[in-house]
Amino acid sequence: MTTLEEGLNSIKAALLNAPNAPLSNKKKVDAEPLIDMIDDLILNTPAEIQKAKEIEKERQNILDDARRQANQIIKDANAQAQVLISEEEIVKQAHDYANAEAQRANEEAEKIIANAKAQDLAIRKAMVEKLNISLGEAHNVLSKCVADVTATHEALEKIAGPSDDAAPRKPKIIVPEN
Repeated sequence: MTTLEEGLNSIKAALLNAPNAPLSNKKKVDAEPLIDMIDDLILNTPAEIQKAKEIEKERQNILDDARRQANQIIKDANAQAQVLISEEEIVKQAHDYANAEAQRANEEAEKIIANAKAQDLAIRKAMVEKLNISLGEAHNVLSKCVADVTATHEALEKIAGPSDDAAPRKPKIIVPEN
């Protein structure tokens, strides 16, 4: 299984290493291996998307864990406050302690959630950047392939000479059967 980037690099290498067509500086390529490489990329692209979904799931797990930790801290602080209730001074101290713990827990929870959101944003940005780069490379390689095929076809038309009918012929791309 190749990654999108590896597949694109293989197609690029095949195009760069292809021999020149006779009497031309255009490349002569065998379409079948390139089509196989493109088919492999199409099959493996869903794996890249699945990886992005797993990253999103991991982000959600981080947020859920942060919320659970925050709730547990608050629950623990409240439980400690309940244990301290006895006399008037102890009740006041317990109340003050519970408030302080709740405030600390809320601040810690906010920090955990803010950190999880920052990690989520960084992961998403990196994922989008990587996908944009990969798609841009795929677009460039495929555009080059189409341009090379068109140029080769035009060169073949020139070699074959004018046709019997006066109308210009449109390029006809024939894909070899498997």
